Amino acid sequence: RKLNTALFLNADSRYPELAGLGGAIMGSFYALLTCFVLSFPIGIGAAIYLEEFAPRNRFTDIIEVNINNLAAVPSVVFGLLALAVFLGWMGLPRSAPFVGGMTLALMTLPTIIIATRAALKAVPPSIREAALGIGASRHQVVFDHVLPLAMPGILTGTIIGLAQALGETAPLLLIGMNAFITAIPDSPFDAATALPTQIFIWADSPERGFVSRTSAAILVLLGFLVAMNAVAIYLRQKFERRW
Repeated sequence: RKLNTALFLNADSRYPELAGLGGAIMGSFYALLTCFVLSFPIGIGAAIYLEEFAPRNRFTDIIEVNINNLAAVPSVVFGLLALAVFLGWMGLPRSAPFVGGMTLALMTLPTIIIATRAALKAVPPSIREAALGIGASRHQVVFDHVLPLAMPGILTGTIIGLAQALGETAPLLLIGMNAFITAIPDSPFDAATALPTQIFIWADSPERGFVSRTSAAILVLLGFLVAMNAVAIYLRQKFERRW
């Protein structure tokens, strides 16, 4: 009943005293890494285009409405999409953190786009006007002046989006990341579980010895979520500028 290193280093096991979160932690790490690599550049690029370069017409209005709607779509819908496209059509490996990361990236992308656009809007128009006044091009204004000033807000929104993705369970269950896996994954393409799905597996187990393991896993996941949100708050307070 005491917390020890075996909980963090061991993979799952049929025996509660030997079961650990090592495989689930690595699975969540690979999934979040994939999610960040895919969603961060695409989200920032889409937000910059919509906020700074896109013409104001009906087409861009439809895109903006759809982005806001996607941010409110239940996570299980993204899981069904991943099940049909990533596993069914593309034939990607089941239970792989890479597929989980791709699914979480679809969920996180609208959040990053919305947060990035809000951060870009927060930069005063006088910054843009001053840069244009000294002969800078539109691209130079955006990438050399506006984007660096908006980066703290962008990072804060990204971390919050990743923290939300870390706690998602339904889409990962649909792509098979709730399998009984006794090995720690060596790459994003190896079969693995994640922290939320590992909690689901242990909570559903009839073995009473997994009750304490489930409670410990919940505390570990809660600790990661609190740490990520604390980092987001710290970055916002440290680098935020008052205009």
